[in-house]
Amino acid sequence: VPQDYIPVSDKNIEEMFQELLGFIKEIQEPHLRALVEKYYVEDTNFVKRFKEHSAAKSVHHSFMGGLLEHTLGILKLCQVYASQYPIINRDLLYTAGLFHDVGKMVEISDFPENDYTDDGQLLGHIIIGIEWLSKSIREINGFPPRLASLLKHCILAHHGELEFGSPKKPAIIEAVALHMADNTDSKLMAFKEILESAEEKTDWIGYNRIFESNLSRTKF
Repeated sequence: VPQDYIPVSDKNIEEMFQELLGFIKEIQEPHLRALVEKYYVEDTNFVKRFKEHSAAKSVHHSFMGGLLEHTLGILKLCQVYASQYPIINRDLLYTAGLFHDVGKMVEISDFPENDYTDDGQLLGHIIIGIEWLSKSIREINGFPPRLASLLKHCILAHHGELEFGSPKKPAIIEAVALHMADNTDSKLMAFKEILESAEEKTDWIGYNRIFESNLSRTKF
């Protein structure tokens, strides 16, 4: 059993994927729905690999099922943002959330290696993901060009800052929301993993380069 020697999500992978499919059913815009279903419903090979893949080599969600857990976590946050700020286009935000990290399936090799590939080092998951989407969008009849650009922009800008690897900074509200959801889920998961891996008896865990701070447990 892979779980015996490979780190795996502590959540049920099939249940998470069914929850993710629930978000897909909410997407109304026909071209976005077709694009999402092309991968998450029709492509069984993609689905299998997506369920098994990590979301990182280290830092956060670096375990089997991590990419699924991270993507679902982002969708749940996007749902909150879209409910709180109805000006957000929910269809665009959900679609961008579903695709924002698919390039990691090429950027990072499968387990047990879970390491950067040549394309991962040379191109990175944002560019890889955009290449995938561009090809698939061309195969969907009548896909509106501006909608395609808006979707790609959300993915290009999801790291938020040029120095964090985003080719563009967010220019539309959905791109800001996606960046914030991604940042929230990755940072809080990273903190959770730090707390779980640190020695139980220590309150102060030590300096962490991600948070640029000496971290502590919440004890009172």
